[in-house]
Amino acid sequence: MRITLIAAASAASGLLLSAAAIPAAAAHPDVTIKMHAQNGSGEYGTATLTDLGGRTRIVIALQHENTLGNQPAHVHLGPCAKLNPAPKYPLKNVVLGHSNTTVDVPITAILGHGMAINVHESASQLGRYVSCGDIP
Repeated sequence: MRITLIAAASAASGLLLSAAAIPAAAAHPDVTIKMHAQNGSGEYGTATLTDLGGRTRIVIALQHENTLGNQPAHVHLGPCAKLNPAPKYPLKNVVLGHSNTTVDVPITAILGHGMAINVHESASQLGRYVSCGDIP
């Protein structure tokens, strides 16, 4: 969404018509979800979704990450208890407990659609989930 400001004056004053586009503030507050450890990993923390006005930033922060230090992460359809294994939106790998990704979809396309954020043990162990959080 953009707000356009227009300033105009009479022709007699010699001022020109000017316009400036200013981005409006994000419409949706940040949403932080709890990431729960899975399969005895001990990896838990949070994922925060931030509305960027048509795009969404997803920041994952995990504690007790594995020693591999590089874990694939995705947004998946379905809740953690019944996750669709096909990723809906790929996220940057969690490296030493942190990931910061901007996905090119509005936050409204992610919230309220029965999705979850999932972290895998490693690229070679995609079938072993180590942390997951249901997106409200």
